[in-house]
Amino acid sequence: MLRTGQEMFVSFAGGSKVRVLHHAKVESRVDGLLTVRFSDTDGLPSERPEQVTVFFDGPKEFMQQPGQVVALEAPEEPGQEGLLTAVRVLGEPVSAETRQCYRVGTVLADYKAKLGRLGTCKLVDVSAVGVGFLCEQKLSLGEQTTIELSLGGRTSRGLGFIQSVKEVSGGYRYGLLCLEDHGQGGLAKGLQQLTMDAQRTQLRRLAGAA
Repeated sequence: MLRTGQEMFVSFAGGSKVRVLHHAKVESRVDGLLTVRFSDTDGLPSERPEQVTVFFDGPKEFMQQPGQVVALEAPEEPGQEGLLTAVRVLGEPVSAETRQCYRVGTVLADYKAKLGRLGTCKLVDVSAVGVGFLCEQKLSLGEQTTIELSLGGRTSRGLGFIQSVKEVSGGYRYGLLCLEDHGQGGLAKGLQQLTMDAQRTQLRRLAGAA
């Protein structure tokens, strides 16, 4: 979706807990590899970070997409402005509006999903478009995996890709964005049912604590 000449913003993983967006411009694109130039180098990391998130204007809304920094270079010529960076974008762009889809926390519940070669993993939150889960194995941003959800004797299947990763005690917390399965595996409906069930469970727990 990003194109040559388009303005964008880049957020580098790690460092400050406050998300900082650095203005940049796409100088070229070859498949998923972007060459971008930052107009202002203040606040940019001195060492090459592993993960980034890029933000840009889509056809209808502000979008975000995970990526990896391939190279971080100084200007080629003396006096040349900005910092040249090669970024490989991963997965698919999604809405940057974090409130677009409500997520229900499931840390205290016993929801699980089968995720490809990872086997069964514990879910920590669910929404109509994806899940958060815990895993001891290290996965890459943009990595695709199959997902299988079971609830009330019904099973739904589809595909998803890793949209976010955070190291936690004993492993990693991943955000998985689920892809359309064209109705063959019923994943969209399964996510909706799981989200509603998690909301009901949460309400019952709150009512019991009142």
